[in-house]
Amino acid sequence: MSISQPHKQANHLEAPRSVAFQGFQELHAQPYFDYALTVLDDPALARRVVDEVFLALVDRWDRVLTQPNRHAYAWAALRHTVEAQRVRDEEHRLLIERVVFSIVVHREAEPLIAGIDADVTDLEIGVSVAAAVLELSGVKFDVTVLRYLNKYSVARTARAMGSDETTVRSLTSQAKAKIEARLAPCRLLRPGPCGPKGPGPP
Repeated sequence: MSISQPHKQANHLEAPRSVAFQGFQELHAQPYFDYALTVLDDPALARRVVDEVFLALVDRWDRVLTQPNRHAYAWAALRHTVEAQRVRDEEHRLLIERVVFSIVVHREAEPLIAGIDADVTDLEIGVSVAAAVLELSGVKFDVTVLRYLNKYSVARTARAMGSDETTVRSLTSQAKAKIEARLAPCRLLRPGPCGPKGPGPP
């Protein structure tokens, strides 16, 4: 899905500056929208948030160009804006968001769910995985959304976040380890012959 252009601001840029910004926007518009949509679960809101980010970036484009890593700088602006929006809406959306996110996780993040050995329903697994994903902090959450929910490759994730592939792989491994640790009780506390109704300790 394409993202609308910031017409008013871009039209007033000098030609070389405008071309540079438009190229930057074309590179990042889709992954930014995919991320915002996955987190916010509202296409219109995701589009509005991404437009807001690009409008802010074009307003301070000269400053962006001075950054050591403009792609990472822009990604930080995106995730800050998305997170601020999610916090603003949290009281009204929290229950629905978690349920919907659980369904998305269960449907899309098979590599995160594969291998879970637990006597729980598919929905319960989805809810548990979603809760674990939502507990991830910062860039670990970002790479999980892009890699597992949006099905981005390591290379595309790195480009979107202004990072490198080695860092993305490391963050992915760390995130998955945290999710697996969060889900450990589901595997260890199953009903069984030694469960609550079984024999006590020797």
